[in-house]
Parts: sequence; C-alpha cells; structure tokens
Amino acid sequence: MKPTYRILATILTIALLVPLAARADVSSVEITERAPIEDGRAFGDAGPYELIAGRITFAVDPADPRNQVIANLDRAPVNEDGMVEATGDLRILAPADPARGNGVALVDIANRGRLTALGFNRGGGGPYGDGFLMKEGYTVVWVGWEFDVPEGRPIRFSVPSVDGDPVGGLGFAAVRDTASWIKHDPDATVSAGHALSFGSSQSGRFLRTFLYLGFNTDTEGRRVFDGMIPHIAGASRLDLNQPGANPISLGMFDATSFPFADAALRDPVTGAVDGTLGNERSRDNQPRILYTNTGVEYWGGGRVTALVHATPDGEADIDLQDNVRFYLLAGTQHGPGPFPPPADSGNRQEMGNPTDYWWNMRALLTSLKDWVVDGVEPPASRHPRFADGNLVPPGDLGFPAIPGVRSPEDRTGGVRVRNPWLAGADDAGVPLPMLVPAVDADGNETSGIVHPEVAVPLATYTGWNFTHPDAGDPDTLVSLAGSYVPFAATRADREAAGDPRPSIEERYASRDEFMEKVEAVAHALVGGRYLLADDLPAILDRAGRHWDLLADKP
Repeated sequence: MKPTYRILATILTIALLVPLAARADVSSVEITERAPIEDGRAFGDAGPYELIAGRITFAVDPADPRNQVIANLDRAPVNEDGMVEATGDLRILAPADPARGNGVALVDIANRGRLTALGFNRGGGGPYGDGFLMKEGYTVVWVGWEFDVPEGRPIRFSVPSVDGDPVGGLGFAAVRDTASWIKHDPDATVSAGHALSFGSSQSGRFLRTFLYLGFNTDTEGRRVFDGMIPHIAGASRLDLNQPGANPISLGMFDATSFPFADAALRDPVTGAVDGTLGNERSRDNQPRILYTNTGVEYWGGGRVTALVHATPDGEADIDLQDNVRFYLLAGTQHGPGPFPPPADSGNRQEMGNPTDYWWNMRALLTSLKDWVVDGVEPPASRHPRFADGNLVPPGDLGFPAIPGVRSPEDRTGGVRVRNPWLAGADDAGVPLPMLVPAVDADGNETSGIVHPEVAVPLATYTGWNFTHPDAGDPDTLVSLAGSYVPFAATRADREAAGDPRPSIEERYASRDEFMEKVEAVAHALVGGRYLLADDLPAILDRAGRHWDLLADKP
C-alpha cells in the first residue's frame, strides 16, 4: 500500500454495526477493516482486490426444523427475540470492482482457524503468491465456525454453552447462513450468484458432516453451496455437533463411522440404511461435489477413503452419483512436502513426499466452477476400483523390496466409532475394511490422477511413512506423511545397493528424453482437464530441477 493510501485507509477504516433487515439468520455484520491488498496490485482481468475483515453475528431460531439437528440448541440461552446468538470472525477477499469478478464466492472452511484455500495460489511472495484465485475473479470468504480455535489465529468463533459444553453445531449454521447471506441478501457486504466451498483435512471432514446433517439447505429451503471440494477428508466426519465435542483434536482413529458413502446403503454390521447424501436431511439441494484424496487417506489414520467409492463391507465397487466425482491424487501425501526434500527426515524413516498436487487442484476447481456456472461436465473420476484390479488389501500390495524401506503390507484400517445419529446402531470398535491403491514394480500408484513427475518417475512416492526409531515405535505410521525414495542415479549405484528398481540412467537416455516424456504426460493431463495449460511452464521447470538434483548426467 502506498503511504498516502495507508493513511487514508487508517482514517477511513470502517467500524460499522450494520443491522440486517432480512431473515434473522445473519443479524449483524461489523466491518473493522477494508483496504486494498498488495498495494493495489491488479490481478489480471479482475483488477485490484481488497481485504474486508470484521465480525458477523448469527441469530439462530431453535424452533426452526432446519436447526433442530444442532445438539443442545433447544437448551441454549436466547436473546429477547428467542434466538440463540453466535459470533464469528469474517474475512473476505473481493475484487475492488465487483463487476470484474466471476460472480462466484469460494467459501474456504478454515482449518483450526487457519486459511487453507490460499494453497491454490502457488509460488512465493506471501499468501497471495501468483494470485490464481484473484486472477480467476473469485470472492474468497472465511467465517468462524469452530469454538476451540486458539487465540491468535485469524478465524475464530464464539458460541454459548449448555452445562459447560459449547453448542458446537452452531458452526454448521454459521457457514450455511453466511453463504446464503452472500447469495440472497441484497444488503450483504459482498454478493455472488453462485457459492462453492473448499475444505481441507479437518475442514474437509467438516463439509462431509455439513452435508450429512442437511445443512446444504438453508432455513428458506434453498440450496446453500452449488458445488464443493471436500479435500483429503477420506471417509471421515467431524466431532463438532455433540456435547463434549473436540473438533480441534488431531486424533485420527476416532472420526470414521457408518455411513461412509453418499448413497443410502445397508450396513452389514448393524443393518442400518444410511448415506452422506442418502437420508431425509440431506437428499434435497445436493451440491456438485469433487472429492479429492491422497494415498495418505487410504493408508493412515482410520480414514479408509476407499469406502467412499466401495461398499461398506469393502467387497465391491459402487457407482457414484451423477453429481459426484472422486479423484485420487496419485503419488502424493496429505500436504505436499518441501522441494528439494530435506535429507534429514526428522521423525520419519523416509524423506517426505514433495509431489505438488495443487496444480491438479487448480484445474479441478476450475472444472467445478464451470460445472456449476455453465453446466460443463467435469473430468471423469479417477480412483482405484475392484473392476480395474487396482484396489487391493494391503497384503496384496506387492511393494518392491527396497533395501532399508519398510513395507506397509501389514497395515490395518482401525475401527469404527459409533454414529450418534443412528439410534441403536452400536458398532463402536468393529474393524474397518482397508483397501489401498495398487502399485507398480517401482512402488508407485497406478490409478488416479497421476502427476507428470509420478508418471515419469525419478523416485518412489508413497502415501505412508514409518516412524524413525529415534522418534518412537518404528512399526507405526507418521500421521499424514508420505515417503520419497529416489532411484539410484546409475546402474552401478543400484547394484551396489541391491535396489530392484531400475536406475535413472537405465530409464532415460538423457535429460532431454526425460523432459520430453514429462511434457507428453503433462499435455495429456491438460487435454483431460486434470491440469491447466497455463501451469505447464512451472511444472516442467520443477521436473527439470528434479532431474538436476538426482541424475548423474549432464
């Protein structure tokens, strides 16, 4: 920001309490900051952006049938109008000239109070990086939903308590009502014709729970989100809407209960029939959904991702609904590790997996927007299936015998937790079936969206990594971590190490040949809309630097 503008912005900082005449779900908004970002930098055709920040207050009617799924709402203290109030932080990135935006609000579900959708912006230069989201014209919105976020994080939420337990389910209402406010209230701070939502890991599980409990219908009976991406959530949901909830917990094996898939299926354990989108709360107003997961969510933490696209007994494929696509981001971990990977693996036996799936995510977000706004069908689902022979139990993996690398073939899926919304379905502790993506002779996954650096490999990339003996039990997996095991540079190095995987010099005659193969795969992915053409230069540059890091060749 230029100095003169900074002074004006300070003088003119808005601190208004704006009453809203619309239905009482959003009762007031207090804007405390409104200023241009990055000195008024223009983001392509969308032009300059501004940051709008403040607090938003909700008045939730405990008598409204849409709200009665919120645990303890009927016992919560009410205001003079009989409404239960909650207040959250509000943060918006919006085009300074709304007419230059794309008319789509992207509501990013904050992860433990942190902003996650900014990962779509690649490159350095602070949180906005190359400005992808802004150049595309999105209005990006964050709102508080989680009552146990530590102080100091940007997105927090305050709720009343009953018997000492916060009424955590109000977080679902807050997200619902914020999106509906933006779409339908002419007096809203920003407006959009369509609303998408993105949630990553914990907040991806939030979205799965949001759908399951029916919050994609607002209190006027309208669709809330037109599309969403629940990212790296597996088949799990979130502990938020019950007394004693602990949503900030990093616990992994305590978040997965029947139902796992969207469609209403019969549970072979309890006999219950239910689905994420297949119950009376959730059948109406379904959004278009792109599920995205890495190998980590198949292998670790009880997330048993395969059960989103397989029967609950883990015995057969299921057909996804027409409004759903599912993608495995092959050869990746929960969040991309740094590149180059540090030689010191820390608490892990292997180096961290650096494959950057965000390039694929940019293409998928674009496809979701085009699907919602223009009706253009998104790319076909890509994930392992029994029918294709690439969805297997761990014992059938056939991982190569790489010297010093522990095989994961003895892993299990953990156990179920009880679903409090299924009366009488006491199945806690029942083992979860575990199915994982098949791998090739190098140990690389063969299904899903295969990134060019995984399709034309210089290493083995996994969705699991065992604990280093100096850091704990070497037979346990490190939470959320994958592995990166480079190939030997030369045949002599490979033979000396006893590595069964062909060396780099045995695979590729030259750097040019390697780069030509990477480029061919990348162009094929662009043709399938799994990558964006504008992102190819960055992907190819990274591949070249990877070659230079590992190959003993000019």
